[in-house]
This record gives sequence, C-alpha cells and structure tokens, in this order.
Amino acid sequence: MIAEKIRSLAYGVVRVVGAGIFFYLAYYSLRYSQYIFPQKREFPIDMKGLPAQSILAAALLGIGVFLLLWLEKKGTEQVRLWVERIVLVISLLWVACFSFWWISALERQPGGDQAFIYGGASYFMEGMYSFLGKGGYCDIYPHQLGLIAYVEALFLVFGAYNYYAYQVMNAIMAVGIAFLGYCLLREFAAPFGARILYCLLMMGCIPLVAYTSWVYGDVPSIFFAMLAAWFAARWENDQKKSYLAGLVVSCVMAMLVRKNSLILLVALCLLAAVAAICDRKKWQIGVTALLALVCAFLAYQGIYKMYEVRSGYEHSSGLPTNSWILMGLLEQESNCGWYNNIVKDMAGLLDYDYGKMKEEVDVSIEERLDAFKADPEYARTFFKKKILSQWNDPLCQSIYFSANDQANHPAKPGSFLEKLYYVPEVHDRVFRFADVVQFLVYLGMLFYFLFAIRREISPLACLLAVTIIGGFFFSILWEAKARYIFPYYVMMYPLAAAGYFAAAKWGIAQSLHFTRFFKPKNRNNTQK
Repeated sequence: MIAEKIRSLAYGVVRVVGAGIFFYLAYYSLRYSQYIFPQKREFPIDMKGLPAQSILAAALLGIGVFLLLWLEKKGTEQVRLWVERIVLVISLLWVACFSFWWISALERQPGGDQAFIYGGASYFMEGMYSFLGKGGYCDIYPHQLGLIAYVEALFLVFGAYNYYAYQVMNAIMAVGIAFLGYCLLREFAAPFGARILYCLLMMGCIPLVAYTSWVYGDVPSIFFAMLAAWFAARWENDQKKSYLAGLVVSCVMAMLVRKNSLILLVALCLLAAVAAICDRKKWQIGVTALLALVCAFLAYQGIYKMYEVRSGYEHSSGLPTNSWILMGLLEQESNCGWYNNIVKDMAGLLDYDYGKMKEEVDVSIEERLDAFKADPEYARTFFKKKILSQWNDPLCQSIYFSANDQANHPAKPGSFLEKLYYVPEVHDRVFRFADVVQFLVYLGMLFYFLFAIRREISPLACLLAVTIIGGFFFSILWEAKARYIFPYYVMMYPLAAAGYFAAAKWGIAQSLHFTRFFKPKNRNNTQK
C-alpha cells in the first residue's frame, strides 16, 4: 500500500512539474526567442517569435501524426518495417554527412576553455604541468581534469594537439546519439509512427551538428547519457547484469566529460529507489545506481591522484562551489546570472586562498538574496530573464561559438559559412528554422508529460525526463549560458516524438468515448 502511494506520488510530481515547465517554455517560445549574432558580444537579446509559422508547423506535424497512425493500422508489418528502416537510414546519413561536412568545411581553432582542455592534455603528455600550478587553469578549475584525462587518452592514439581527431569523434558520437534516441523509443515500445517522427525531427536538430566542432565535453556527455538511459531501459526489458555494468560505465564516463552530468546520476538514484520500493525484485537497480555514483566519485579521485603523482603538484580544491551560485545571482550589463570573471578575479586578489574566498562569496550571496527580498518584482524579472536567456535560444549558442573559433581561419569568401557568420539575413533564416523546431520539441515535451507519463510505465523509462527537470532547476541556481541547455535539448527529441503520439491516441480514445456516449441505443419496440 505504501509502495503504491510512493509510486503514485512520484509519477504525479514528475507529470505536474514537467508539464508546468514545458507549458511555460512553449508559451514563451511562441512569443519570442533569445538571439545572439556571431559577430556581436555574448549578450542575448529578445527577438520576436513566429507564432503563425510555429502553429502552422504544429498543425502540419499533427496531420503527419494521424497519417502515420493510419499507416500503422492499415499497412502490413513488412511495409512498416521497410518504411522505418529507410527513414532511419536517411536520418542517420543526414546527421553523419552534415556533421562531417561541418567539421571539414572550415578549420576552427578552438579557443577559451577548449584550448585549455586539448592544450592541457597535450602539455601533460609532454611532461609540462604548469596548468596545475598555483593560479593555473586546473588549479582554478580542477573538475576539468576528468575531461582532460579523457582527451589525453584520445591523444595517446591520435597524437597531441590533434583537436581534429576530437571533432571526428564528436561527429561519430552525433550519429550515435541520433541512433540511441531511436533505440530508446524501441525499448519503450513507442509506436511505429513515433520512431518515424523522431528520425525526422532529429534531421532538424542544428545544435547537434554545429557542436561537433566544439572541443569540449558537451557532445560526449550527451552520448554517454543517452547510452546510460538505453542500458537502463534494456535492463528493464531483459534483466541481464551486463546491462547494469554498461549503465555504471556510461554514467561514470558522462560524469568525467561533464561534471554537471551528476544531475543524470541523481535522477537515476531517485528513480531506482522508486523502482526498488515498488518491486523488491528490482533491488539490483538501486545498488547499481549507488555504485555508479560511488564509481564516478572514485574515478575523479583517481584522476586527481594520478596527476598529483605525475606532476608533483598537490591537488587543488579550486573555486568554491558557492562561487558558481554567486555568478548565477549577479547581473552584468543586463545579463542575468551568466558566467563572468568576477569570481576568478576575486580568487586572484585573494592569492588563490579558496577557503577565504568561500567566506567572501557567502557574504556576496547573502547581499544578493537581500536585494531580491527587498524588491520581489526585480527578483521575478531577473530569474525570468535568466531562465529564458538559456532555454529560449533555439541554437543553444552553437553558431555563435563555432564562428568565434574560426577567427584565425576565416571562411572562404562567398561561401555559405561566411554568409552564416557575417550576413545577418542568412543567419536569421537558420535561426528562424531552429526556432520553429524548438517550439515543436517543447510542445511535444508538454504532451509527453501530460499524456505519456503513466503509472503503467517503468520508473526507469522516465530517466531522461527527470534529468531534464533537474537540469531546468539547476539552471536557475547555477551560473548560466544557453550552451549549458544543449544536452537537455537533445535529450528531449525522443520524448517529444513519443509525446505527440501519446496525445494523438488520447484524443482518439476521447473522441470514440464521446461518440459512444451519444450513439442512440437500440430499443426493442415490440410489445408483448
């Protein structure tokens, strides 16, 4: 009895919170979007939305959904199989071709954090460890050592400074991500039409292609997160322990390449607890979730120790955790909560005494919270701008960042890439297309939480959904960028496709019920 109440409560919370979030996001996606032109400063501005085009696209998609439902009902199994295979192959080839074209059409010299990541891995291979010294990049941001170790392992095969090899790996993983989303829908026993719709939607996911040139942990973290979700669903259907082992490895790898993947592990632990409580035979998934969390922590500790031994530098605690929260509460030139160098400059002024810095940051956080309490209207406006500046950018800054990386290797004059980066009209057409796709995905997610979340489905089937919800609330607390939403945005595609079909089937069921209710009953007028 208690187990059933816990199950009902868990599903109810996920359904209500998720639907609330995506009603909010879909509504504002219709009204306007956040726009950052490549040659401008990193300050998102509001651009009027495309309500007519977005609603028309949703209507056409709805017609497509009912056509696919009709094909599923009327077509033979062989016809459905061939249609599905052809669409899947076309979708994967589309992602593969455009990803490899994107990384090959222009040499993009990574800058900023990317340069420190692939440069740090290369320096470490050559025995140079200045990044670990006081005030060095890895002294300030020690959590990046997980990603650096991952890149160093890749460079052991392909050679130091070979960031193109990393981009090729990203392109391969982009195809893997698209395929894993399809595999997840098969494991969820999603309708034939939902799998077709997913493949078509993925062909419009511009950020996935544009971030293949980004030498950082974003694309690999999505790949490992999707792989973890697939292993969890596969275990649910097959109960083989090898899938649990794959789940642990995938979670650990997702954490190493992007530490914010901790949200995925927390979601897994919560859902595993619900699954184990509701069905004691599933205690193994609870143990596996805890093991994944412990192994991720131990992997980081092992990497820290490895670099300590190799370099002779003692491991640094780095910027205190509250410094990221402080950045998330500050406003700089109308940028609400976005990353800035204030805490980094503070660390330098305090001679990188991170213990003392934590105390000073606590004081600054308290001052900001007092300001919000004194002016609730300002607080509401601040967090609204912070949320939408992240979640309402349909390109997730992908074009903006790839344009900055090509500064030393400009695009060929007259080429599409040169127009994309320098001609606002061309960039705007790409942006507008991505804007409509984003609305369709958000609307599908709203339908997913309203119609697809049911007590009958396994808690583990909600892993990506709960991760996205966690990412939303985390984005309110932490320092912000639209790029940070990219992993969650890609995770939405299979769920959005499932959402449309769940909504369509609900609508059909309701119409049939309505028809039966008003259907005249046969009366026997024969008199005895």
